[in-house]
Amino acid sequence: MPRNFQFVTVSNPAEPVPQHVRSLTHSHAVRQRHAKARRLRMQKHQEDMSRNAESTSLNRVLGYSRDPFAALPKQLLSHENFLLDHYIRVVVPQKVNICRLFKQMNYHEEQAMRDWVGLAITDSDLLCSSILLGACRHILTSNPNSGLMQAALQYKYNGLKALRHAVSGASPTLSAVTIANACAMALDEVNFGEATVARQHIQGVFAIIDAAGGSQCLNGTGVVQTIVSVHFAKPCNFLFSLEHSEDHFYSFGFAITMSRPATAIPAGSWVLVTGATGFVASHVTRQLLQRGYKVRGTVRDQSKAQWLIDDHFKSYAESGSYELVTVSDISAAGAFDEAAKGVSAVAHIASILDFDPNPNNVVPQTVAGVTSILESASNESSVTRFVFTSSMAAAVYPMSEQDGVIDRSSWNEFAVKAAWAPPPYEALRAMLVYAASKVAAEQALWKYVKDNKPRFVTNVVSPSGILGEPLHERHATAYGNWIYALFTKNMGMIDAFQTYVAIIHVAAILDPEVKDARLQTWGHKAHCNDFLPILRELRPQKKFIPDYPEAFYLKFSTDQSESAALLEKWAGQDGLKPLKQIIIEAINHPYWKAE
Repeated sequence: MPRNFQFVTVSNPAEPVPQHVRSLTHSHAVRQRHAKARRLRMQKHQEDMSRNAESTSLNRVLGYSRDPFAALPKQLLSHENFLLDHYIRVVVPQKVNICRLFKQMNYHEEQAMRDWVGLAITDSDLLCSSILLGACRHILTSNPNSGLMQAALQYKYNGLKALRHAVSGASPTLSAVTIANACAMALDEVNFGEATVARQHIQGVFAIIDAAGGSQCLNGTGVVQTIVSVHFAKPCNFLFSLEHSEDHFYSFGFAITMSRPATAIPAGSWVLVTGATGFVASHVTRQLLQRGYKVRGTVRDQSKAQWLIDDHFKSYAESGSYELVTVSDISAAGAFDEAAKGVSAVAHIASILDFDPNPNNVVPQTVAGVTSILESASNESSVTRFVFTSSMAAAVYPMSEQDGVIDRSSWNEFAVKAAWAPPPYEALRAMLVYAASKVAAEQALWKYVKDNKPRFVTNVVSPSGILGEPLHERHATAYGNWIYALFTKNMGMIDAFQTYVAIIHVAAILDPEVKDARLQTWGHKAHCNDFLPILRELRPQKKFIPDYPEAFYLKFSTDQSESAALLEKWAGQDGLKPLKQIIIEAINHPYWKAE
């Protein structure tokens, strides 16, 4: 059993002290001496840190307080303490890791805490508009039913009220807090798709700075001062976009991309996007709306497409920038005549995706759909750009023995012959028929352009398998989603390419330098064996299929340099996202149900 000792100072003991008592006394004295030495070293270290501390914004703003959170300008409620903790523990590390701005500034988590959070906690309104509101939005992204929407609206109201008060009147209040508040409000507008309002926040702030004599009047700190000093001369460099968009980098209150390039059609123009409920089309729509364009989407049944407005583009629809029209049969002559009226560009993304193994039910109808919309576009004098979504399958069929380089002149003749082989039309022929329909449709498009020489510029985007954020539950479970197939152990295809298809579509529509292009946009080359280790790491509780004995990678290649250049030009993206990040974005989304 444990022994308890009490040490008492005894002078001139009357009797000899036993050896075990002498040992215990000596041991106690040594421990006491070591404890005192540690205490003195710690005291000296704290004094040195205090004397040599960096002159960061937190030191300057809260120099009177060693504990910055003791200086909170308001007493937080219990749920606000939770939001503050979530922002610091979850949002800050995430944003520092993925934001290009912080990488350019060589920022780290501690500095971000000092410069951004340290500033926010000095002002109750900024605390609401940047930290608490930001935490609400972050949680609502992954858990829409968390019950925080009302709190988010109240924090936003407080921020807008404070910003309005700061910039109005004869003597507007100009400070780093004002700038930070405007950035926070801008981000929140972007989260609702209101890029125009977001830009107005920033433009208003820069107008005040200009009137006050320049950014030096701010005496701002840290990240806010850097933003102003670097970008003051070019406020248009601030381009805001939605969280989780696949082609931007996010900071605490804003996203910085490259300067907006010159466009072939002006902002505010109408763009017709066919097949609006599709995976690619919905992302293209979001990109165009964020960039200030109006979108008219075609659907076969509006009742089944209402989610586009209710879940994603409601504010655009209410402002008249987004609308849906019904085209029940895309192959019918004149089917797009009404839809094409007044548009400046057409993105024909719709396709027949029934995967019918009978080519007679797919190929002629797909070709007729392309011809129909080309005729409608030709008859509309406002149309100056036309983009068709083809497929890698139009150029080549993924077979192990296929090698060489795929170029503009490559066509998937194998699929055409196999699709039109005599019956029976078995289910295995479905992918061959789909590929043959893309070959026939794209060849018909280029023939039409050659024979009719329409006034509009024509470009083709040819993606392969597409992964990424689903905007609807059926996007997450669609045929060809390799991640879902691995989750459900129904792996039909063994090669996947993920890419930034939406932004390449936008570039093909808007970039005046892209003409008569056939943009092969395949992205990474990957095998199931590349997916499985990542999925096992992310979902350790789930049992996945074993790795394939041999990883089969396609031997052929293509020149994707033009697509890569457009991605960098229009999204500031140098290279592709890591496969792990794309998988995380897919399976951590609320629409992902497979577990």
